[in-house]
Amino acid sequence: MIPHFQFFDDAQKIQVLIDILPIAIFIKDAESKFLAMNKACEAQWGINFSDLRGTDASQVFPPEQMKQFLAKDQEVFMVGSQIDFEETIWNVALGQNRLGHTFKKPIYDASGKPLYLICMTIDITERKQSEKRIIEMATHDGLTGLPNRNLLRDRIMQAIAHDRRSEKQAAVLFIDLDYFKTINDSLGHDMGDLLLQDVAARLSAIVRGEDTVARRGGDEFIVLLPNIGGAQDAEVVAQKILDGLIQPFLIDSRELHIGGSVGIALFPSDGEDVETLLKNSDIAMYHAKENGRNNYQFFAPEMDRRATDRLTLQEKFAPCSGAQ
Repeated sequence: MIPHFQFFDDAQKIQVLIDILPIAIFIKDAESKFLAMNKACEAQWGINFSDLRGTDASQVFPPEQMKQFLAKDQEVFMVGSQIDFEETIWNVALGQNRLGHTFKKPIYDASGKPLYLICMTIDITERKQSEKRIIEMATHDGLTGLPNRNLLRDRIMQAIAHDRRSEKQAAVLFIDLDYFKTINDSLGHDMGDLLLQDVAARLSAIVRGEDTVARRGGDEFIVLLPNIGGAQDAEVVAQKILDGLIQPFLIDSRELHIGGSVGIALFPSDGEDVETLLKNSDIAMYHAKENGRNNYQFFAPEMDRRATDRLTLQEKFAPCSGAQ
């Protein structure tokens, strides 16, 4: 048990001591009224202590935060020892929430009566933002903000597991942009990047909230449709995608025209694992390109045989072309 001290007798000394520290420190009484606060805390919360002295700060913080603050104050006296937790704190001066890691410890008198709460809050906003950025870099495409290959694989595995249990189907749509390379080569990579960002936004607007639009790389996108009734559902979305892509894109006062070739693989008929579904949707996409572009094709086993035959032929003649 922490020995009792006469707060108001020692208030000036305490204020000098806590003002030295760079970490936000504040002291409350047993009724959650503020008794002291250091300069670091004033800066972290964007307030002047004179506006809070003797109050519970309900005039400053949003009601939902106040509810959480007071609940934690009560918890620390019930537990009878230090607690620590992460919380959201409103910064009045900035007009925005900050994230804090707060420690609260009770002080009792000799008879065990609660007297004060000694509290310390470390601002962890920047750390949390950095952690979020690191996670996003590992799971999202840097240019479009869409899920990348890693996150797409996880989403497909989740869809397979869910749809296998519920006896539903899923579809993987492999999209390759038609005429993108011409625009990228003639107008430059900056224009190409802007176009890819607009394509990502347009595709995302077409699908359902539970669907996933991912960028595979270059001008290739993947759309995952989990929990569908069958091929007709995938066909409807594929046509919407084609209709959306042929609409002009207005970028930097230029009207750009592209199209798309879409290959569709269905779970479970066209594959029961991630790699097979991606491979077969890719094969179907190339079949769509061979059929004049700006169309969609469902995977069929004979497509795989044709792709294998082409690869065998290329391997057969590769040494001859190298010798020339």
